[in-house]
Amino acid sequence: MSAGTAGTRIPQHGAPMTAPWVFWGLVVPMVIYAVRMLEVLVQTAIPFDSVYTYLPLARQVMEDASRAFSSPDAYKVAPGAVVYMALAGADPVTIKMANLAISLTALALTFDAARRIGGRVAAVAAGWLYVLPHMLVEAGATLLGESPFVFLVALWLWASSCAAQARTGPRARAWHAGAVVLAGLALAAATLTRATYMYWLPFAAVVFCLAAWRLKAPHRGAALRIAAIHLIAVVLVGAYIVRQNDTFGRPMVATGSGAALYFGSNPVLSGYEPPFFGLAHDEGTVVGGLGHLSMEGDKRLMAVAKTMLRDLPTGELLQMYVRKLGAVLFFSRAHLDRHVLNDRAWRIALVLLALLGVWGARRHPMGWMVAGAAAYQCAVHVPVLYNPRYSISALDVLFVLLAAQGVAWAWSRPRRGAVLAGTVAAIVAGIAVGVYHQRHSSALLPDFSLIPPQEIAVADSSQLHAEGWDGDPLQGPARMTADSATVEWDADKPLPQDIISMVHLGMPRFEGKCSYAWLILRGAGGAERSTRIRLGGLQQGQDINWGMHHVMLPESGPRQIQLRFECAPGTLMQFSGMGLYQASPGRHYLQRALAQ
Repeated sequence: MSAGTAGTRIPQHGAPMTAPWVFWGLVVPMVIYAVRMLEVLVQTAIPFDSVYTYLPLARQVMEDASRAFSSPDAYKVAPGAVVYMALAGADPVTIKMANLAISLTALALTFDAARRIGGRVAAVAAGWLYVLPHMLVEAGATLLGESPFVFLVALWLWASSCAAQARTGPRARAWHAGAVVLAGLALAAATLTRATYMYWLPFAAVVFCLAAWRLKAPHRGAALRIAAIHLIAVVLVGAYIVRQNDTFGRPMVATGSGAALYFGSNPVLSGYEPPFFGLAHDEGTVVGGLGHLSMEGDKRLMAVAKTMLRDLPTGELLQMYVRKLGAVLFFSRAHLDRHVLNDRAWRIALVLLALLGVWGARRHPMGWMVAGAAAYQCAVHVPVLYNPRYSISALDVLFVLLAAQGVAWAWSRPRRGAVLAGTVAAIVAGIAVGVYHQRHSSALLPDFSLIPPQEIAVADSSQLHAEGWDGDPLQGPARMTADSATVEWDADKPLPQDIISMVHLGMPRFEGKCSYAWLILRGAGGAERSTRIRLGGLQQGQDINWGMHHVMLPESGPRQIQLRFECAPGTLMQFSGMGLYQASPGRHYLQRALAQ
């Protein structure tokens, strides 16, 4: 969409589709989606955030909305999900049924948006690409804020595709005006449900205004309407932020940015959620009893995060951000299963097809808007804590819409067979690279190198015992004689256990290949708990560090801690001591942050 191509006509694909295309491209995918969604809907467990935040706030809104939105709890989460749950009576079953309805609607909206941009092939591709991966199925069904957010984003994209169409006739102006208003309302509501689009709104409004200034009809009109959509959202979201400032003294949609940046900047955990490493969230070391969503708690977490970022070497920070960008785009081995056709494989297919879609839709204003939104969402999710559900809700609808254009572009080529074969080959090669990376990249373990750990308890050499090597790996390098070997710490008294403490086993020498290690805690009364640690890709220079949170004993602390390794026979190891440590950036940086 450049000035040099400004005179070209916006591609039009708005002709009605025949019944077979609608049936196989929309109806069948909707049935499959509903069936797959039922697997998640029947689960009785309610997510922690819904139990302790969303549902209680929704009940307060039902009782007295005015008082609820003036109470201190109102700034702790964006209001969209709370209002949505309140409209459903704050009843989990009713909310899940509403999730099913709006998720099916989001599928239909994405289908029709793809049709308006790229034709019926794109529409059918969008229907199936929405349904076949599991990501949007789970996001739509889970009792959290993802389902209304995804629906509102799909509504924004659909209404924007209507607004971007070049229409003539007496009703064209009313059609465009209605589409612009609906898209602006949907985008504002999406931003007030999950505030990740907040900085995109003014940016896109300015960019499309400037583009309209350079372009000629009909691109100029489409760019102006897209700019108007974002301006409407800017005004509405801005009004809410002003209201928050008047009520609580801070211009914001909600708190939470401090915690997101604090956990996302933690170099010990590569910016990932602590539970991926067997740990609980350690915000208590910063906020004490204030709560991480309180005003003061949010400010403290933000201050510590900024201090931590200033202290990190530039090279280490860039390396962490590159790793997190890869996780945002293609997910992390921290949670992926080992099947070839897992979430990473589907995301690789979507991203590669989306790249084709960006090229195929380059002459359509919607192609630029959707591609820009996807790039923006990738960028804003890199600095904050990594969790796959954030990536899914932010990116998958955008990727599906772009990927559908990629399929339509490949289908429309004169040498269709060769182009499709090349596309499939590229996807297969990409999946193979993803599988190789998952199985052979370095093991994802906490790293103490950038934040000095605090010693909680250290094993005496007489308390450590190793079995399964041809020598004593606690004294020097030794090789495993079979596929299993153990290191045990037999303490003379119960060891302290804490949700943010880690078991550490130093390992200065390593050669070979391991798959897993089992961390086993045993109490004096016979209680035992264990967890499995993935060690695929373990390399020389990595220590074994893992959190105690998931294996804490209900009684007093453990008397014995065991690490049982599952490795190839002949694997060489040397250990340099065992202990319990805490490597909390909050404890390390708090005083320095508060002094600034």
